[in-house]
Amino acid sequence: GAHMMTGSNILDPAYFKDITERLMDILGRIASEAGVNFSFVDIGGGLGVPYRPEDKPLDIEETARLVCRAFRRKSEEHGLGEMRLMMEPGRYLVADSGFLLARVHSVKRSGKLFIGTDAGMNTLLRPALYGAYHPILVANRLDEPPEEEATVVGQVCENTDHLARDRMLPRIRRGDLIAVANAGAYGFAMSSQYNTRPRAAEALTLEGKHWLIRKREGLADITRNMAVPGWLRR
Repeated sequence: GAHMMTGSNILDPAYFKDITERLMDILGRIASEAGVNFSFVDIGGGLGVPYRPEDKPLDIEETARLVCRAFRRKSEEHGLGEMRLMMEPGRYLVADSGFLLARVHSVKRSGKLFIGTDAGMNTLLRPALYGAYHPILVANRLDEPPEEEATVVGQVCENTDHLARDRMLPRIRRGDLIAVANAGAYGFAMSSQYNTRPRAAEALTLEGKHWLIRKREGLADITRNMAVPGWLRR
């Protein structure tokens, strides 16, 4: 089979048609010149979700129609025979099903407003890693409108430890609970124990009920798999 890296968080259906055509053209050349028979083609992931307020959701039905049409047409054009078409829709399925909850422990004004929380790049890496945007809500006061520009930070000793930079948010106070949205795909999966910080718990909620599905780590979990050489114990 053949597999490609589609791209990341694409919201344009026509893009998926274009990359399907390009991949099928490549397979046609391989099949013709090397005599390879393909049983499947996997066009990867990349199905986008709307992170920013101005983003429009991906038209998944139109995407499927364009991709399937391109796949069939190119299969016939290159004489590729019967193949299975596959895709990896991970982010599209789980991104907006997950929220990161963090408690505000400090509010600091120093040139601009900083909101300190007990979460950070160790629990949600995307904003620090490549400036990704995640919506932030004040979970205990959802009906309050944005009032002031603030930067939401964590406790890790890195200047990049931000969950949001210069974001218009409701007036936030110590003790508030914030919810960082669209964390389902890359929240826990990219989290770490960096700065000796145990990883967070995970809970599943459904129709007003909730279940603990991953226990919160403790300090013992950080050292659990360490092995000390005998000569260091003397």
